[in-house]
Amino acid sequence: MHGLKKNANEIQRAIKFYASAYKAIRELQEKPSPLIPVGDQKTGPIGKFYIYLYLTHRFPDSTLAYGNHNQSGWCIQVLTPDKPDFKVEVKTVSAYSKDRNISRIHHGWDELHLIYVDKMLQPEGFWIIRDSTIVGRDKPLKGKKCPVPGKAGTGSEDISFGDNLIEDLRKSIAWIIK
Repeated sequence: MHGLKKNANEIQRAIKFYASAYKAIRELQEKPSPLIPVGDQKTGPIGKFYIYLYLTHRFPDSTLAYGNHNQSGWCIQVLTPDKPDFKVEVKTVSAYSKDRNISRIHHGWDELHLIYVDKMLQPEGFWIIRDSTIVGRDKPLKGKKCPVPGKAGTGSEDISFGDNLIEDLRKSIAWIIK
């Protein structure tokens, strides 16, 4: 457990450092400059990191495994002895995203975890969608919008986001991140 905590804190320090650099680059992108195009960076791995810690807390007697790059439909698999595997898809949207589009959502998950990170790449919004029937087996969802934390009615109407569970997420990862 000590190694996990040390590693998680090291990752958290790197995320905060990255957030400062991200902000500086974004300001340069918005000038605009022909040297650097405007575009959102990859925030997905940061969201998956937070959800991995959340799931570690939620399923303490289970083993977690990330899917590979060719895997669509889920990102993290929860492996529990004597129970069926539980698959979680993670989608991350950052406060830098002006349109708040969620990347394609594919079929194959048991829960969809949507995380919204602020401009310091810290969790600000967290929703769990359990209704996997929102995605057809052969037709991914496209063009769906993430809610803005604290602003009702800002997410896509055809997805039942429910309450922002950010405090549950923060409490779940607080045991490991200072």
